[in-house]
Amino acid sequence: MALMAACGLALKPIVGPLFRLIGSALLIHSGSMAGAIYMIWPMLALLTVKQIGTATIVGMMQGIVVLVTGIYGSHGILSLITYTVPGIFIDVVYYFIHHFQKPWLLSFPAAFGNASGSLIVCTVFLHLPKLPLMICLILSFIFGALGGYISYFIHNWLIKVFPLLDK
Repeated sequence: MALMAACGLALKPIVGPLFRLIGSALLIHSGSMAGAIYMIWPMLALLTVKQIGTATIVGMMQGIVVLVTGIYGSHGILSLITYTVPGIFIDVVYYFIHHFQKPWLLSFPAAFGNASGSLIVCTVFLHLPKLPLMICLILSFIFGALGGYISYFIHNWLIKVFPLLDK
């Protein structure tokens, strides 16, 4: 879990500016799109550990590191919420769909996680009106689903390379 939290935080300085550049050119909130990368890590941790609560713990670890070090954002104490809530949504949605074991269904936890994080940021920090907020949430859901789908394939690759992970 700590490795996944660290990977997620390590990629933020690379992914964040890239998506800010793309988002500003398209007049879209960059976090909505960057969620395709950000949601890979808590979802991958959950798929690997196979215990409900794993994504929440990964989000908490990331939020604590961001809060203590003051890096990767200016949300202050609310970083604990903006990082933990997506993990909670990932865990809850995974709880309801994990027994179906369909790759396309396993993209939904990350989609809801990304949308929940974007909802918090877009309402609390950006104060977006309804129409831009809806566009932001739709994009967040789509890009979060992409991140969940990517995490499913990374997980399958890890199982092929390290069969002990499939226990």
